[in-house]
Amino acid sequence: MDSSEGKYLAVVSSVGNDLSYVRDQLMVLGLEFVGIRETSPEDWLKNIISEPFEMTEGVVIDPTEHDLKVPEGDIVLKIPQGLAFGTGLHQTTKMSASYLKKYLKPGMDVLDVGCGSGILAILAKKLGANRVLAVDNDPLAIEVANENALRNEADIEIRFSDLFLNVDGKYDIIVSNIVAEVLIEMLKQARNHLKEDGILIISGIILPRVSLFDQYNVIEKTVMDEWNTLVIKI
Repeated sequence: MDSSEGKYLAVVSSVGNDLSYVRDQLMVLGLEFVGIRETSPEDWLKNIISEPFEMTEGVVIDPTEHDLKVPEGDIVLKIPQGLAFGTGLHQTTKMSASYLKKYLKPGMDVLDVGCGSGILAILAKKLGANRVLAVDNDPLAIEVANENALRNEADIEIRFSDLFLNVDGKYDIIVSNIVAEVLIEMLKQARNHLKEDGILIISGIILPRVSLFDQYNVIEKTVMDEWNTLVIKI
């Protein structure tokens, strides 16, 4: 099936037997195994991803609020599946999260442009950011991001905004996980909202589009499958 975060294979069985054989065969095929869940016909699609998983080193996503025990210093984000982009499974989200962990220092101000579920903005707050502003031009994303902020007790600002239209202030880090063409438009205005020595973490760039960013000062890049995430200084 296609979702907002990529393609997933759902194997549905009416029997309650051990499905470990199916799991093993999927892994042999090089597919990432997500989990097994007993569900009713009407909600199996919605709840296909239910088990906790590591989004990036030291950051665990819990879709259904388990009573997790994690090593000291690790972060647990309660992010259920939903219609807004950002469950933590997609490569672009994982790479963006990894760079947030690398570059974000406690007390920094962070702007998330195109926040979707709010996952990266919430992570930024958990990593010690001071002010975190998350914006999106999708009303559903704003609703979901607010719910997830409350669920994770994350004190972040969430606003409806088309790119920087409703953004104030300057930030140490701007993170944006959208699509290449929109990122190019965002970069034209980004300087006005970056502090001196600030950086941009941009993701959602498919391989055939990465050349669009050749004119920018890319200080670091990560590639996972067909996706690119860039760290840029303007």
